[in-house]
Order: sequence, then C-alpha cells, then structure tokens
Amino acid sequence: MSSKAKINDPDLFLAMNDLELVAQGIVEGALHGMHRSPYVGFSVEFESHREYQLGDDLRHVNWNLWARTNELFVKQFKCDTNLNLYLLMDISGSMLCANGPAAKWEYASRAAAALGFLSIGKRDAAGITLLHGKVKDHLPAALKPNQLENLIYILENPKTEGEADISLALKEVATLCQRRGIVVLFSDFFDNEEQLLRGLSQLRFMGHEVLVVHILDPYELELPETGHYEFVDLEKGAKVKASCSQLRESYGRIVSEWQENIRVSCQKIGVDYLFCTTADPLRDLLIDYLNKRTEIL
Repeated sequence: MSSKAKINDPDLFLAMNDLELVAQGIVEGALHGMHRSPYVGFSVEFESHREYQLGDDLRHVNWNLWARTNELFVKQFKCDTNLNLYLLMDISGSMLCANGPAAKWEYASRAAAALGFLSIGKRDAAGITLLHGKVKDHLPAALKPNQLENLIYILENPKTEGEADISLALKEVATLCQRRGIVVLFSDFFDNEEQLLRGLSQLRFMGHEVLVVHILDPYELELPETGHYEFVDLEKGAKVKASCSQLRESYGRIVSEWQENIRVSCQKIGVDYLFCTTADPLRDLLIDYLNKRTEIL
C-alpha cells in the first residue's frame, strides 16, 4: 500500500498555464475547441446542407435556398471540438521504487495531474485510469467543475501493489476510451514488452494518439559505483545481494539497450516516447515536450 502524496503542485501548474496539449490528428468530443473533429456541427467552415428538422436553430437555415426551392435546409459546418485526454498510470508494485527524489508512482501522479490541469484549463476533457493486471480505478474523461479535484484525489490515493500485466489492462481500457483522443501511459515498462506494445498498437488502430512516459528510478538506470546492495523485486518479493562494482558496467549496457529497444518499438507503431527518471525536473520535462509537440504541427 502506498502512502498518500501531495500531487497538487501549484508552481508546476502555473508554469504550464500558457502551454497547449495539441492533438496532431483528428479527435472526437462534445465541445467546441481547438481540435479538428470528424463530425459536422456549426462552426466557420461550410460542409453541406441537410433538410430542416423540428428543433433546429433557425439561424442556420439557408433562407436564400428556401426562397428558390420553397424548402427548408440547414447549413452544416466542419466542427472543431474538445480533446479527450486519457491518462493511464501503471500502479504495479515496481512503481513503489523510491531511491530518487520521489517514488515512480508519485512522479507519474504529479505529471498526470499537471497534464490534467492543462487539459481541463483549456476546456478539454480529461480522465484517469489506474491499472496493473486490470483496471483498478477509472474516472471517465469529462469537463465539469469538480473534474480536476476528482482526478487529483484518485492520483493521491492509488493502491500500488501486485504484478504488472498492463497489456491485459489495456484491453479493458480500449472499451472505456471509445472517443478518439490522446492516451498517455505512465509506466516503468517492467512487463512483457511485446504484449504491452501490442496493446498500445491497438489504441493507435482505434485512432488515438498515444504517448508513453517511461519512468525509471535513478538506481534502475545506473547502479552506484561501489557498495554491496540487496536488490528486491517489488512485485514478486525475490531478493538478490550483489556488489555494484562487479555489475555496474554490464548492467548499464543491458538497461540502455532495453530502453532503446522500447523507444524504437514505440516509434515503429506511431507511439510518442518520452523517457525520464524521477531525478529529472518534471517542470522542464513537460514544458520541453509540449513545446516540441507544438513545433511539429
């Protein structure tokens, strides 16, 4: 069981206030906003006509066409819509690792809260899903007065434990996130990578834009130069004692190759990949990523 952490970070929220989480593709939603929707509505770019139906706004009736045909038709326009932001957080036992400034789950929670704040502040919908072997908690993406408070409450109170099987949980996520939007997964990727990537690929197939935020503890990325340590598997409980000086070089090479393989695999299936450790300043990490994302558009 993880202890409650302070996820609401006003300084981080303020630093991100002028940024945008812009969709690079077509999204779906219910509100008018800055993201292109595949549906038609009443906006600024003409799409087509349809027959008038009882209850339609008379302001959108084409009166010139009525004068010529004596029939009522309503103008339809291409519609911009709000973004649906689906935040997914791995809460398997390995996310409890805390040799750096914060546990991995705390770092992920602060990042998710900041993106939720940014999204809701721009009149977009945001939701959060906690998962390991299955979906453990789910707040549907929405835009309502208390949405951010509910999202932060869930992020502050996760039951972080158990073995990871994110790929299995992603099958359930696919049924919960029907409207196309941006899916952000926070995980250490201590899982079956092939199956996990297959789950992410399925979300891409559904039309979602997907971002993986790969989070490691500093000691998981690089062992200390010297010292004897006991290494504990936080998901299965196994323990191994070893000398860091004997393992450091080979361990670092293996982890580097593993992380690079995940990055390349994500790239191949069209998934954005952002790597960090809990020692990286979260403010700089998010601002740099969001600015680069905007520059690409």
